[in-house]
Amino acid sequence: MPLVFLTPYKKTYSSDFCSLSTLIGFIFLLLAIFIPFFAAFSSEDFWLRIKEYLEQPKVEYSNDYMIYITKAGENKIAKTFFYSSNNDLNNNYKKLCDIQPNKDNICPSKEQLEEQIKVTNIPFDNDNDGINDKITVTLETSNKGIITSSDGETTDIKLIFFLKYILTKEVKLLMTPMIYLNIPIIGSNQKEIILNGDLELVQKSPLVSTTITSQIYNYENVFELDENLYSPFDLLHYYNKYKNLNYTLKYNYEKVEENSSGSLKINIEMNIPKLQRIFYIQSVYEAIKYAWMQYFYIFLPIYIILYIIYKFIIGSNIFYSHVKSDL
Repeated sequence: MPLVFLTPYKKTYSSDFCSLSTLIGFIFLLLAIFIPFFAAFSSEDFWLRIKEYLEQPKVEYSNDYMIYITKAGENKIAKTFFYSSNNDLNNNYKKLCDIQPNKDNICPSKEQLEEQIKVTNIPFDNDNDGINDKITVTLETSNKGIITSSDGETTDIKLIFFLKYILTKEVKLLMTPMIYLNIPIIGSNQKEIILNGDLELVQKSPLVSTTITSQIYNYENVFELDENLYSPFDLLHYYNKYKNLNYTLKYNYEKVEENSSGSLKINIEMNIPKLQRIFYIQSVYEAIKYAWMQYFYIFLPIYIILYIIYKFIIGSNIFYSHVKSDL
């Protein structure tokens, strides 16, 4: 005789609220919730707030700089000279010259300065992706006497210039870091000096991932004179304050020095890394998103296993429950 219709035989199990079967079911539910949580939490990536990623930063030259030069020779009093792209600082230096005209300061006129010091920059975008791969800043002086040195003299050049450093991916950042260089020159400064190296972001703490661009280090604050300084134009003082900050830019370079028949020329070649490692604190939303995915993939098999075990316990009547059937 052929089978024309089949209905399954069903049993329904129920228990009182305060019964042992209900307690066991509640325990199994807690296990299904907390076992995946502790299993995921014990892994290295669960709720990982500090993360890292790689990004090529956008770096631009800001056209702001400060130069402090000391000239010294045998049996001669050291002479100092200061010039910057900031008119307020230049005017303050001129006031210092007016107050102490016979002291240790070299005080050329503005016309002499503009004639004898030239700072230029050239960006290089080798792959035409709109992001600079290299920036060359050139400091060039004429040979008309203010910065020239003879064979018996030593010239010590301290230079600070500012960059714009931009991150746009996981971290939105606009930073204005400074680059500090101390370049001693012994003897005649009719030389060409080439500095070539890489820029490196140094982080003492991770950055914060936000949708709003963070602005760090307004370089105009550096131009504010410190009244407690013995010399308000001591660039090393500004650099020491800067390098104690949480986020700084380091220039790791090698120096090549060549004799020249012309004036002093310093080429500062800064290579921008294609893949700068950035440490950051991810947002709460991002942390929850990844933590939830990890938790769910562990929860699903744990829940299935515990459900099968609990179904077997109740179906075997190990703990008493009410049974209702279709019969």
